[in-house]
Amino acid sequence: MADQNVPQNVDNEQDPGANTQMFRAFVNEGATETTRDPKINGRVLAVIGAAVLLIAVIAAIAVL
Repeated sequence: MADQNVPQNVDNEQDPGANTQMFRAFVNEGATETTRDPKINGRVLAVIGAAVLLIAVIAAIAVL
């Protein structure tokens, strides 16, 4: 009779809190996703530099 109040896992999803090893894997998985740093490669810097240079040239011409 006391078992009637226990919720049943209908979707058969595994609970990471039910097993210590699964919980540690769950916590470590979340930690690795948040520590990734965005990488800026040379192309992005070149495009940004070209855009700044183009704006500077247009501003210099507009002042004359």
